Amino acid sequence: MSKYWESYINSSQFDPGTLLKGIRRERAERSLSEFIQQSWPIIEPGTTYIPNWHIDLICEYLHAVKDGEIKRLVINIPPRHMKSINVTVCFPCWTWTQAPEKRFIKVSYSDSLSRKHNVLSRDIIQSPWYTENWGDIVKLKDDVNRQNEFKNTHQGMMFSTSVGGALTGEGGDIIIVDDPQNPLMANSETERQNTIDFFKNTLQTRLNDPKNGAIIIVMQRLHEMDLTGYVLAENLGYEHLCLPAEAEKKTIITFPKSGKQLIREEGDILNPQRYDKESLAGLKKSMGSLQYSGQMQQRPAPADGNIFKKAGLQHYYNQAPHCNMIIQSWDMAFKDSDGSAKVAGYVMGRSGPNVYVFDLVNEKMSFTQSVKAVRDMTAKWPKARAKVVEDKANGPAVMDVLGKEVSGLVPFNPRGSKEERAISVTPYFEAGNVFFPDPNTASWVTDLQKDLLMFPKGVYKDTVDALVQGILYLMDKPSQTGPPAEAVAGGMSSYWRGK
Repeated sequence: MSKYWESYINSSQFDPGTLLKGIRRERAERSLSEFIQQSWPIIEPGTTYIPNWHIDLICEYLHAVKDGEIKRLVINIPPRHMKSINVTVCFPCWTWTQAPEKRFIKVSYSDSLSRKHNVLSRDIIQSPWYTENWGDIVKLKDDVNRQNEFKNTHQGMMFSTSVGGALTGEGGDIIIVDDPQNPLMANSETERQNTIDFFKNTLQTRLNDPKNGAIIIVMQRLHEMDLTGYVLAENLGYEHLCLPAEAEKKTIITFPKSGKQLIREEGDILNPQRYDKESLAGLKKSMGSLQYSGQMQQRPAPADGNIFKKAGLQHYYNQAPHCNMIIQSWDMAFKDSDGSAKVAGYVMGRSGPNVYVFDLVNEKMSFTQSVKAVRDMTAKWPKARAKVVEDKANGPAVMDVLGKEVSGLVPFNPRGSKEERAISVTPYFEAGNVFFPDPNTASWVTDLQKDLLMFPKGVYKDTVDALVQGILYLMDKPSQTGPPAEAVAGGMSSYWRGK
């Protein structure tokens, strides 16, 4: 209790009702979670408020945003877990009780959804409860009081729009992106790219203070390359709070303001008062494992993989066998790449019915760097006779530059879609014919396996394309018996490196 209320209790004007109201107001100001609970009858009249730890956790993250301790935040959480009420509706209203000058921009995939959130915020601010407690601080301006935009007398603002909507002249201190893509359009690459382009080229430029302003993204995962996938893959400095409906492993969660810790054991349900094992199992059956893993588990690929299954990626070798053919396989970046696109290059070999993956380079490269990468791989693996290069993007230009100095450059003209080609080689994985180095000695194997499990929904498809290309080339050649491998220190054969 504050000193103000202590002195009030001891005064002659003491009134228990006034004291109770004052305490409730102070608790709501201090705690966003308490603010949400008190405002619940305004938001959801006739519905019982059910508290849960995940609400308190999200509120502490938002409190850290308000205090300037977190400036970039991604929250991934299943639908129907109060994400919009917490983040988009109540958080701005609560912030105004202490910083009424703050300007909020709210963005969703549709104007109607974004407008709905803004109207709910205005309903709270215009309610008798809010007016009685903070009406002396927050007064809405009569001349700017619309569903999609309203301001207070401190020039604080709440503005709502949609992805691709108008933002000309508008700036915000805190930008909230709430469900930027329609779940029904989850598989539309055009929709995903439009969302990313709007965020990258328009929305994030609307911060009034880019250094101190905040951006919050709250959404269910729809695809590995949705907006969350983009900001995480690009390492844009976002704090990531991921809350799957069912814990897939033991997880220790630390609350950012209080420091309190909570342990989620494997199988723990995020909100057991709303869901149980049976209801989630029913959802998984009706949604399908792919949609369930994204929207409910925040992992937009089934645990056992999409096209490539986990069981087929667990075959390793310690000592490289003898091979009748060793090749390089390259997937180059697009022709207009300035070094921001990834290039993938493998060294692979075939021994009888089996394919062995020996080396991988997978980095963002310019054209010049791509040429150098082929040179370096050729020097490192001189026994890799054929250099198979996809005859697209920068591939032809790279072969043209290297044609007079590097032998064995073979253009590969892919047939069918990436997915069709990948499906065509899955029997080799299922039969245990594809072997990788031990991940303990080749760290890139783990990342490659993740790419394979995510495909075709992964962020980077180049590693998969180049691997599939190499397997198709090797398996199209007759199998022969090669000379035995000569072991050298470290377990790698001199036959492979030409030593």
